[in-house]
Amino acid sequence: MVLQRDAPITLSGLIARQDGEVDASAITVTLTGDGTRRAGKATVKNNRFTATLDALPASETPYELTVAYGDQTVFHLNTVYIGDVFVASGQSNMELNYEQYYGTTAEARKNLGSAFSLSDLPELVDDPGIHFIRAAHTTDSADFPVDPVMGGEWKACTGTDAQYLGYLPQLFAQRLRTDEPHVPIGIIQTAWGGTPIRDHVPGGRIYKNHIAPLRGMRIAGVIWYQGCNDAWQLQNALDYEARFSTLINDYRTVFEDPQMPFLYVQLARWGGAQYTQYVRQAQLDTLTDPNLKNTANLGMTVTIDTDKGTSSVIHPLGKDIIAARMANQWRAIRAHKAIPSGPLAAAARRTGDGTVQLTFHSGTAQGLRAMKPDYSLSASTDAMATATSQPVEGFEVADASGEFHKATASIDGSAVTLRCPQVRAISQVRYLWAGEPHSDSLLYNASALPASPFILAVSR
Repeated sequence: MVLQRDAPITLSGLIARQDGEVDASAITVTLTGDGTRRAGKATVKNNRFTATLDALPASETPYELTVAYGDQTVFHLNTVYIGDVFVASGQSNMELNYEQYYGTTAEARKNLGSAFSLSDLPELVDDPGIHFIRAAHTTDSADFPVDPVMGGEWKACTGTDAQYLGYLPQLFAQRLRTDEPHVPIGIIQTAWGGTPIRDHVPGGRIYKNHIAPLRGMRIAGVIWYQGCNDAWQLQNALDYEARFSTLINDYRTVFEDPQMPFLYVQLARWGGAQYTQYVRQAQLDTLTDPNLKNTANLGMTVTIDTDKGTSSVIHPLGKDIIAARMANQWRAIRAHKAIPSGPLAAAARRTGDGTVQLTFHSGTAQGLRAMKPDYSLSASTDAMATATSQPVEGFEVADASGEFHKATASIDGSAVTLRCPQVRAISQVRYLWAGEPHSDSLLYNASALPASPFILAVSR
C-alpha cells in the first residue's frame, strides 16, 4: 500500500459490532516506522470510521498500519509506503495490460491485428518501488472492489505481476522513479475498457464504487485516457466537454484538492469511430473551459504523432512516448513551472482575401517549425520527429458554405499564415480534422511537441 507524501493521511474503514454502536473513542489508528509511532483518533458515522494522521515525507522503508478497537487489533498491514499516489482512470488505453489484451491467442489476434507483433510491445516494468491496486469490473459492491487477480491486496510492479497492470501507468511511474528513486509510486487503477465518460461522473455506474469510496483520500494526481466510446455518436461527442469539466471538478472535490494535478491524453489516431475529431476538440477546449473551477495543474498530452504507425488498431503502440510526455508535465507541476505543451491554437484572423493568420496560446508557440513524425515501429521518446523543409500539412479552410479546401501554411515567427485561393472569405480553419489523419509534415514547437488538432471560427 502507498499513502500520499507531504499531505494529511486520511484513512477510513468499517467496524461492525454485534453489541451495538461503535464507540469512536475506542478506535485508534497508528502508523509505526522510522523509529516513530503516529496515532490518530477517529470519528464514526454509520459504523464507518475516519481518522486523519499528520503528513509524512516519502519513505521506501515501510511503515506498519494498525487499527485497534480498545485493546483488540482489527486490522494490521505491515507494508505501507509513503510516496506519490495516482489514480489511473478512463477506459481501455489506460487499462491496457498484457494479461487481458494479449495473454491469449484470441485476444492477441484481436488487439494486434496486422499492425504489429507481440515483440513490439513495450517491456514490462520491474520495479519493487511501484505498487498497484486494480479495481474489478463490477458495480455490485458498495465499496471499492479489488480485482481478484490482485489477491485482495496491492501488488508491486515486478515479475509476472506486471503483466496484469496497465502499460501506460506503469511506464509513467517508471519515468517518475527515474527522477526520484527514493519516492515510491502507488497506482490506483480504476480504468475500465469500453466505458463512456458518463459512467465515470457522479451518478455513473463506475463512479459510485470506484471513485466515491476514495473520498477524503489525498493523492498526487489523476492520469486519464478515455473518449473512444464517446466518439461513436455525435451527441455524446458534443456533450463530452461539459461532462469532462464536471468530472475534473468533482474528482478534485473527492480528493480534497482544488488544484489537484489532472493529466489527460487526447485521443490518438484511429479511424474506427466517426466523431473522434469532435472528442479531441472537446478535450482541447477543456483546458480553457469556463465551467472549470480551477484551470491550474491541468495538462493534455497530444498523441497525433505517437502511434508508431499502428493507428489501424484501437490500442496503438506509443504508450512509452505518452508516458514520457505526461511525466514531463508532472515534473513541471512539481517544480512550479509552465506545463509543457505543443502549440495550442487560440485565434484565427482574416488578413486578406483567401488569407488567415493563426495565433496560439501564450507559451505554446515558441520556435514553431515543420517536422516529420516518425510513424515507424522503431520510433522512440528520443527521436519522435525530424526536421523537414516540407511545409506543414493538414490545414483546411472554409467559407460560410462550410465546404473545406486544403490551405498552404507558412510559419511567421510565433504565428502561421494560411492561404487558399479557392476560398476568398475564410470563415473556418481546421487542422488534422479526421479520426486518422495522414500528414508527412506536422506543426511542432521548440520543445518538439506537436500542435493539437483543432477547428476554429475566423474573426475579421
